[in-house]
Amino acid sequence: MKDTDFRLDGLEPADEQSATAYDRTWICRYQTIAQHDVGERSFIVAFDPSATWDVPNTPNLVSFDVVRDPERGTFGMHSSGHATLAFAQRWLIDRGCPAEALAPIADAPRPADELTVRVEDRIRHSGERLAVVEHQVIDGGDVEGWSIAVDQQAKELPVRLFLESLQPEQYAYTVRAGAFADWDAADDWLEDRSTPLPEAPEYRLDALDAQALRTGAALSRTTSSLPRAGAAPGAPAVPVNSPQPDRGRSL
Repeated sequence: MKDTDFRLDGLEPADEQSATAYDRTWICRYQTIAQHDVGERSFIVAFDPSATWDVPNTPNLVSFDVVRDPERGTFGMHSSGHATLAFAQRWLIDRGCPAEALAPIADAPRPADELTVRVEDRIRHSGERLAVVEHQVIDGGDVEGWSIAVDQQAKELPVRLFLESLQPEQYAYTVRAGAFADWDAADDWLEDRSTPLPEAPEYRLDALDAQALRTGAALSRTTSSLPRAGAAPGAPAVPVNSPQPDRGRSL
């Protein structure tokens, strides 16, 4: 990954919050994972390798929303730390960045399966629906991280556990979503793990929808392959109004 270039030469922070965020760019050697530029505005997801020496469990993925004002000679910088990429992308999407513009440009592990893609896509487009309350970052030699969030629209089992597992040999990862009645139940599962991760209901519905689509497509192919009713193969069709041969009068 290459070092992040915030393009701030000759500009001053527009406010105290921007100054604080900018000061950290001198301490942390951010490395760009994804970036989308629109004129003088940049949406960036960066990796912070220095987080491993910070307070334990400091998020090592940081989202940046940078707005430059060359005429005034200032810039605004807002940032937010995250434990997983999908939540880092969501923060920028909520601030106006197109989702498709945030695909990783760095050499990073890829989703290992279709379910991971669906889980991450739901996170990215969840808006304010998911409120993260606890997380565990993947750091150093770790192969697992997670985020616990409250689904503020769920009528039952409102707590979601998003479990991310690295597969170093395949240079890939999986993300799974579990559903729990409360935060304590999610924590208890993480401690115990004697049962499978309770699947979130929305992904069961996704699976049923996908199966229905596959079944419908299969039925459509089967129906279209059946022979149509009509003349037997090879038999010439008889025109409806064709003249009939004169069989003569009967005696």
